[in-house]
Amino acid sequence: MLKSAALALIAAVLCVACGPGRLRPETPAGVNLAGTWTLKREASDDPVAMLDQIRRDLMRKRGWLDESGERSGGTVTTQRVPGAGEPQAGATSRVQSVGAGRRFTSRLSYARALEWQLSANALTIEQTPTRLVFIRDGSRRTFTPGGESVVSVENGVADQRSGWSGRQYVIDVRPLVGPRVIERYGLSADGELVEDVTLTEEGLPTLRFTRVYARGAARPAPLPTSN
Repeated sequence: MLKSAALALIAAVLCVACGPGRLRPETPAGVNLAGTWTLKREASDDPVAMLDQIRRDLMRKRGWLDESGERSGGTVTTQRVPGAGEPQAGATSRVQSVGAGRRFTSRLSYARALEWQLSANALTIEQTPTRLVFIRDGSRRTFTPGGESVVSVENGVADQRSGWSGRQYVIDVRPLVGPRVIERYGLSADGELVEDVTLTEEGLPTLRFTRVYARGAARPAPLPTSN
């Protein structure tokens, strides 16, 4: 029994590492993600709080926070030059340590990779058999189901593929440098949009969160074009 549990755990870890598998171009029957969707905060994870926890855990590991959560640079002796009013080298280690912690928290790669997801509480999706468009706060991302491409990311380029996996639309962005981001979008049994996002990067704990969206007002259908 213990052996079976261990094998199941290994399989789950490998599943996260290897990604979503084959992504298909064909839209599953009856699946339509199109519409304007509004975030339901009470039913969703809070990725901002989760990011903050990761920052604090990593800062503790590096000695920049003590167990109480206060910034820590270690025990130092502060000496001052008479008349100068500035700390000598004895205080430098703490100043540099705290400063490094602040720079570290602002550079956390997961936060940068999630800027698009966290930019707005509303999401609009346009869907056709050959294209999906995701719009947040005026920014558009266009995908071809089953397609693969090379895209620009903050630290260079990434391999991007997207398509249908079961009844979910999956976007898998795997950069040469930086976090891999896998987004999954599907409909719940009661017709709400469910967004599941997983980030992985060497040296960082896996971050996974789920958010739920309620359907907003129906968007007007485009008028037919005249010749």
